[in-house]
Amino acid sequence: MKTYFSIGEMSKINNISIQALRYYDQIDLFKPNYINPKNHYRYYHIKQFFYLDIIKYLKYINTPLAEIKSIINSGPETMYSFLDAQEAVIRAKVDKLQRSQQLINMRKSQLAAQLLLKKQELGKVYTRTIPERPILKVACARITPYDEPDLYMHELAAFLEKAGSLVDNHYGCIYPLKPYSSSAAIHYEAVYTSVVTQPLIPLSSKISSGLIPAGKYLCIAFEWSSEHYYRYYSKLLTAANKRKLPPNALVYEVSLPNNYNSAQKENFITELQILINN
Repeated sequence: MKTYFSIGEMSKINNISIQALRYYDQIDLFKPNYINPKNHYRYYHIKQFFYLDIIKYLKYINTPLAEIKSIINSGPETMYSFLDAQEAVIRAKVDKLQRSQQLINMRKSQLAAQLLLKKQELGKVYTRTIPERPILKVACARITPYDEPDLYMHELAAFLEKAGSLVDNHYGCIYPLKPYSSSAAIHYEAVYTSVVTQPLIPLSSKISSGLIPAGKYLCIAFEWSSEHYYRYYSKLLTAANKRKLPPNALVYEVSLPNNYNSAQKENFITELQILINN
């Protein structure tokens, strides 16, 4: 049975490039068993296949070559400790990928709803069913539709980043359903963003978690305009009063961008939502 193999044969049999084998030899990670002194051809022994597989395995799980060199020069205890630590690293990466997938799914659902809104007749009251929405919200004071709630939005974004997540750029505002005299009289109680799961770090005195319940909502959609906001709110309020909603009813305001480039003119579609049946 053949026991020695040229570098070309070693490369082909073990599915590894000749360049990699030469580099491993150069850094003393994996050296040929025999080098012909006359022509300097490298030859590997069949027993080295097993040890090359160990290196390939460690490389597959993204182990740096310097660390591979240290591991193969140690014993099983070192290998076990390394794999234990590497498993924790991989588990964290998997968790992050799963959260990313959940964020993508949530964002796709929001965009699907936004595309449906674009088909709605703007300025007309309608009903639609909305699923339950886990949220993170920050209390705010004396912010009206004429103001910019961006600092509160940034506060939520910074909190989520600290928790190892990201904000999905889907923000909303909450305020009580009342017969306001004007837009300037509307004061938001909170600014919120949708989340996949609640953060695992302690919340602050201003930031809290919550759920916007699933159910049938009375809604009106319009192109965002602080100038015309009150007119659309009044139409929704009139429709809501006909339904005799409870006195503690809330309005959920959601504004969604129609473009994503800060150099372009702002263009948002806004929907006001009032829960009428859950």
